[in-house]
Amino acid sequence: MEVSSTNTIKGGNWTVEANFCEWIGVGSIPRDIGSLQKLQKLYISDNNLTGMIPRTISNMSSLHTLGIAANHIEGEIPRKLRAIESIDVSWNRFTSAIPSSTQEFESLASLNLLRNSFQGSMPQSIGHLKGLEFLDLSCIELSNTILESLEGLAYLQILNLSFNKLSGEIPNCGPFGNFPALSFNGNEALYGNAIFQVPRCKENGMKSSRDKRLHILYIVVPILLAILLVLVIYLLRKSGSTNKASVSMENLPRIGHPMISYRELCLATNNFGESKLLKAGSFSSVYEGTLANGKDIAVKVLNLLIEGALKGFDVECDAFRIIRHCNLVKVISMCTNANLRALVLQYVPCGSLEKWLYSNSYNLDLH
Repeated sequence: MEVSSTNTIKGGNWTVEANFCEWIGVGSIPRDIGSLQKLQKLYISDNNLTGMIPRTISNMSSLHTLGIAANHIEGEIPRKLRAIESIDVSWNRFTSAIPSSTQEFESLASLNLLRNSFQGSMPQSIGHLKGLEFLDLSCIELSNTILESLEGLAYLQILNLSFNKLSGEIPNCGPFGNFPALSFNGNEALYGNAIFQVPRCKENGMKSSRDKRLHILYIVVPILLAILLVLVIYLLRKSGSTNKASVSMENLPRIGHPMISYRELCLATNNFGESKLLKAGSFSSVYEGTLANGKDIAVKVLNLLIEGALKGFDVECDAFRIIRHCNLVKVISMCTNANLRALVLQYVPCGSLEKWLYSNSYNLDLH
């Protein structure tokens, strides 16, 4: 087999055929492997290779398959492999954290890191590998939680996160509905859907995100109901104070006369106009008027803004209901509503008692 000078690698038993390169033997990966810039597939699995992957491998711009499984390789996963589609470095001795640069592998469909000691958390960059179909991160001492961004990997068919130190809730959307329970086996602190054969919540009482929301509702709803109840009571009391006059109408003393409507009184007194005002006092005002039947009346309207006015009106009604005397003005009727208390009296054209007592025209000899 002839190999061009650009595809020649010194040392070791290398087989290089066009776009394919294979190693058989022991030792380390030579640094000049990066000179194979047109190489597409590199298989060096199941050997006793030691040392680290040379950084020069990043020069292999056409490499799309890298198989280095079952060796004794240490160090880091190579970076800047733009065309890479499959990486298998399982069963090695990688100890550093999974590099965040994995998001640079735009075409990556398969990533196998099984049986290493990467430790640390799952990098957010894995959630950006939108074309990923196979992901094996089992037995690499991962901690922290499973990335929720993995729910967005629509093409992910196989996932293995078993035997790590992961905790928290297993996502339940996207491709996670298709993964078996074995994918999460050996992570004692995981919880989530029963199909994954894990507790619905952690043993220490931590709830799943859904349970947390329910727990918040159990606290918030009673508080809101209590606030609403206080508000309703306040509004009822305010309404009760506003309609106190209306409520008290139910218990008004009856004086034994037919009721006259408010509309009738408005018509009789020209809407309680000043031209009809006979007398204005602190507790009441008196208007003259004429009913539709031609009867002249005097309307005594109570000032409801005066404290104790309602009680005084009740007393006056009781008095007129009980007392009968020829020298007292006759009560014709009464009118009550939420904003008015009025007695409809017989109109006396001769004036008031005050006029009779103190007027020069009607002076009385009291001797």
